[in-house]
Amino acid sequence: MFQEFKHIRLQEIAEVDFIMSPELSNKNISLHSPAVDTLTDFTKVTPVMVQESMPIEDAIAHMKSQHVRLLFVVDSHQNFSGIVTAADLQGRKVMAFMQRDGVSRDQVQIRHIMLSKLHIRALTYAQIKEAKVGDIMLTLKGSGAQHVVVVDESTAGVMRVRGIISSSDISRCLKIGFDVMYEAKSFAEIEKIVSQGGEI
Repeated sequence: MFQEFKHIRLQEIAEVDFIMSPELSNKNISLHSPAVDTLTDFTKVTPVMVQESMPIEDAIAHMKSQHVRLLFVVDSHQNFSGIVTAADLQGRKVMAFMQRDGVSRDQVQIRHIMLSKLHIRALTYAQIKEAKVGDIMLTLKGSGAQHVVVVDESTAGVMRVRGIISSSDISRCLKIGFDVMYEAKSFAEIEKIVSQGGEI
């Protein structure tokens, strides 16, 4: 039965130090690169999702274990309902909710502080395919956001979240701190810093 198959020689990996991940692409990214090169594409990478009812402390632990700074939130029917960031979970939103509703921290759930999909502005995958990394940087700077959600339409005409682009991923690709954008007086200044390979 197994005559058509062969044993494959196993290799020793004692000298292997690195684990690949989608963020550690070998592509040489510049401001003029296709924006799609910086997309965390959910057709290739599983999104990190949590329930609306999850307590915020559990969400913080989950975020740390998954090495992400943003979680996609789903309702009890597994339908997309919003996003929550590390800043939301550890910032003023939690304290404001506790004071307003007179509850303790362990009673605060993700649904109390998440950004509902009703208030999320996204880009379409078609827009991303036509854009450059510099366009995304300018868009993020204009919105003041650290992430942009990307949506796509299925062949059946159903809209769904296709992926996300984060400022931190762009920073790693360009090898500069994303805060450079907010300090730079012009886009030409950003381009100069990127071309000189500024450090994060």
